[in-house]
Amino acid sequence: MKQELIDIYKSTPIVIRPDITRENVISYNFIQGAKVEITGNIPAVYKVEFIDQDTGVTEYVTNISTNNWSKTNKEYFVNWLVNVYKDDQLVFQHKYEATGKRVLIYIDSWALGDTIAWFPMIELFRKKHKCHVIASTFHNHLFEKEYPEIEFVKPGTEVNDIYAQYTIGFFYKERQAVYDRCPINCRTRPLQDSASAVLGLASIEIKPKITVPAYNTNVEGKYIVIAPHASSHAKYWNNPGAWQIVVDHIISLGYKVVMITKEKLGDPHHDAKLYGTLQNVIDKTGELSLDDRIADIKGAALFIGLGSGLSWISWALGTKTMLISGFSYPYTEFQDCIRITTNSPFTCTGCFNRDWLDPGDWDWCPEHKGTNRQFECTKVIKPEIVITEINKILKPN
Repeated sequence: MKQELIDIYKSTPIVIRPDITRENVISYNFIQGAKVEITGNIPAVYKVEFIDQDTGVTEYVTNISTNNWSKTNKEYFVNWLVNVYKDDQLVFQHKYEATGKRVLIYIDSWALGDTIAWFPMIELFRKKHKCHVIASTFHNHLFEKEYPEIEFVKPGTEVNDIYAQYTIGFFYKERQAVYDRCPINCRTRPLQDSASAVLGLASIEIKPKITVPAYNTNVEGKYIVIAPHASSHAKYWNNPGAWQIVVDHIISLGYKVVMITKEKLGDPHHDAKLYGTLQNVIDKTGELSLDDRIADIKGAALFIGLGSGLSWISWALGTKTMLISGFSYPYTEFQDCIRITTNSPFTCTGCFNRDWLDPGDWDWCPEHKGTNRQFECTKVIKPEIVITEINKILKPN
């Protein structure tokens, strides 16, 4: 049998079929920018135009040959029109249209506050473009049950067959904004605008829906929640003893005070940041779950915090929220709150919006570090100012 097969193979004439050349294939996508690729066997040169349909501006024009590709520098949403010419003849055109298509939107930040601020813009994009959105965040569990029409994946998950992809984040290089990744300087605009700008949406404050655990807080009676710790010393309320004065006043009104921070109450290192261990508070500090924090905040008559993720949680839950800050300008965080800040024209404030934060320097204060004016933005906020606002909300039992 083996020899017969060999003989048949040797005696069979070899027929070389003519090369049947097909048309070159023009493919495109909008993954971190508009991209055109031309593949095939026909040598040719093509002119590719990328046009912003909303402004009529031709953002980029280039010539590419077969088996090459071209892509725009702008990675954020643009209402693209793509034209491809061969021998001065228009051979391909595509207008951006995401309806019914798969779009991946990735939040490139671990920060809880960033995620809370940016996520509602993902849902707004989905509704506007009527597309199938795949969302990737580091806090998917907060939103999965609330947004059943969005597909959620973990960061780093490979997602195939997508029409477009956008990444939301803070994009800086050598302390300068990278405008090809986000069209605004995020430091000079509200935090939510980082997402709306990347996704081509109007600047608007929107609260996300977040999942509230089925169980309630185990705190009995009326209470308020405080979160006096933050990720940067510049965010703290740096008026010595102010927190204790406020706590004592709230208790005098007949309310309990629940302290919820990862930083453990009674730890000398952490308590020193508050100028001493806070007394007469219900201690719910330490490594408790985020669900526990949400339950506590949801049941509170008031939340008092700083520019941190827990303040954003309170805002999203609809709990009355008081934000004490001099670290940022008032436009930076959410507006639906009672904001306590300095209004003195002689006090330094808003360093976050003007300077580059050094997360490795706990005592970062770009203009007054090492002087008696260090952290003056919150040192000048007297507890009486906070108490006045508290009295408008809390009524004595």
